[in-house]
Amino acid sequence: MKIKRVYAENYKTYKHLDLDLEVTGDRPIILVGGANGCGKTTLFDAIYHALYGLDIRSARQFEELFNAGVKITTGMKNQKIILRVEFSGMVINKEQHYKLQRTYMMTEERVLESVQLSMGGNTFTYGSGSTASQRAQNEEVINKIIAANLPKELSYYFLFDAMKTSELLKEEQINKLIEKNINSVMGFNKYNRLRKGSAAILAEKKAEKMENENQRQEYATLTSRKQELEKDIDELSARYSEALEYANENQERYNQLKAGKNADEITRDKMKTLENNIQSIIKSETEYRQNVDNLAKDIETKVVYPKLSSLLATEIELIFHEKEDVAKARVNVLTDKQIELFTTKFAKIIEEQYLNGRRIDVNALIEEMKLWQETENIVEDKYAFLTQSDLDRLKELMNSSAANPFTNLDDQRERLNQEIKDLPKQREMLKEYEQTLNGNDYTIIELYENNGKKIEDLKSQISSKRDEVKDLEKQIATYDYDIPQVPDPQYDLLCKLPDFFKDVSVKLLKAKKASIERMMRDQLNINLVIYAGYIGRVELSAPNSDDIAFKIYHKDGNEIYLSQLNAGAKQTVMQVLLKVLYNLGDYEPPVMIDTVMGVLDKESREVILERYFPDLAHQTILLSTDTEITTERDFEKIQAYLSKTYTLHRDKENQCTTITEDYFGLKPQDF
Repeated sequence: MKIKRVYAENYKTYKHLDLDLEVTGDRPIILVGGANGCGKTTLFDAIYHALYGLDIRSARQFEELFNAGVKITTGMKNQKIILRVEFSGMVINKEQHYKLQRTYMMTEERVLESVQLSMGGNTFTYGSGSTASQRAQNEEVINKIIAANLPKELSYYFLFDAMKTSELLKEEQINKLIEKNINSVMGFNKYNRLRKGSAAILAEKKAEKMENENQRQEYATLTSRKQELEKDIDELSARYSEALEYANENQERYNQLKAGKNADEITRDKMKTLENNIQSIIKSETEYRQNVDNLAKDIETKVVYPKLSSLLATEIELIFHEKEDVAKARVNVLTDKQIELFTTKFAKIIEEQYLNGRRIDVNALIEEMKLWQETENIVEDKYAFLTQSDLDRLKELMNSSAANPFTNLDDQRERLNQEIKDLPKQREMLKEYEQTLNGNDYTIIELYENNGKKIEDLKSQISSKRDEVKDLEKQIATYDYDIPQVPDPQYDLLCKLPDFFKDVSVKLLKAKKASIERMMRDQLNINLVIYAGYIGRVELSAPNSDDIAFKIYHKDGNEIYLSQLNAGAKQTVMQVLLKVLYNLGDYEPPVMIDTVMGVLDKESREVILERYFPDLAHQTILLSTDTEITTERDFEKIQAYLSKTYTLHRDKENQCTTITEDYFGLKPQDF
């Protein structure tokens, strides 16, 4: 497979991308340069998603992928995201040209997809508007063509970000990667299928030859159970591979989301504090206005009366003092009512006992008694005009609080003025916090972590079922003695077939493993700088196990543990493995590497440039910054192998990427 051209429209940083990626046999490398953020990874994504499709499930996702510059100038109405890749592949020793285009458009909050593949004058199309049968038929054809050139499950190993290679070197990942390449890409699955098929037919024939019906049924039950278990193991292994691929594909996204979620939680805490502050200010303003209203309504009792009380306090105290003196002096003084009552009774007694029926002028006598009491030396009451009710009111006035409510209210006003002054700033800060929120769907975190648990569970289930198969095989073997030894050439040949296919597979696999081990050892001794010349052997199998186990050993015999290698060494190991699998596999895909030198030291960079990239593949696309492949020294080392060079430039004003046909101003012919 060779990628001929890539086209993208309205995709992320690209308004229009149309890039020629053709190479020649003696110049297999295309070098694409650009500073961080200029669109190198987006170019990588454009090729990948043109081949395998975008998964757009919402209007927000569509908007995130749509070019910001176009969105601002023309809007997104009736606009499309278009991804197109032209590539060639060999079909019966003849090169076939393909053009694959994927189009996405938003309509009424729905994302519509259209896929079209053109080849040899034929066109296959399916999309959101296709009938179910038409879609199924054409989608199957298109997917088969893509898989024939580069299966999606293998694309991660030929189109990859070098910064992620350390994740592929986790023990489970790399073992499964090698096993998949050996079994699928290198064509060994067919022998396993032949072995299982012949074993199933043999089991049926053995059951037919058994004379004892009970034995026949027991044997059939055991073989049937064994076949079910093997089928279960195949299904579990497929799910296990999918789970590992999911873990690898989403590792970086998971880490980003995990960090983003933590950042969002901190931001949300800050937002909550700001929101509480803003609400507190609003509440304080409401309370202040209420206090002012209440003061206006009760100004007499809260302001006038206390102030009047403070002003008249001395005079009121004098009145009460005078009243007390008068009261003390008049302890024995009768009131007018007492005089009237006493005089009336006294006059009646005198009339009855001493005056023999004559009448006394009681009213005149009462007036005489009052006058007499007043003319005696009695203290004068200057405030006799004040009634008891008046005195009670004066007492209430004296008890009125003299505290000035304006003081507290004024303090409240000053604090509130300062808070209101800061309110716009706090609201602006809250808005900034809202904008910094990622707006991501964090359910992938739970999905990723559940996938990790799924991997462990599947491993356990596979191991358990394999143990059960071994036990069944022991039981099944005991029935061979119960089969009559009657000459039967067809049966005898059938008995040999399972072992024959297994033996062929083992021998071919052993030879293939030996080739991989030898080539890996030789390449690591060249490219793995920290152990260059000291790699003793590479091992692809564990003792007494059918599983693949990738291990590296020093010449002194000790294992070099992958987990203890630094990021640069891990990248080198992965790239060496990539080259070996590429050379020994049945596929010939292009190799595309993003961030080619991200974690390599100076010596490793020179080795990779001079000894690795030139003969890595028939088409190699390198995405690099000028600090990885430098213009001063590195460019010259590979310029003889360059078919084309491009530099990506970020247009900040128009929010898009433009492209020039050079590598930061240099072209191969400059040298």
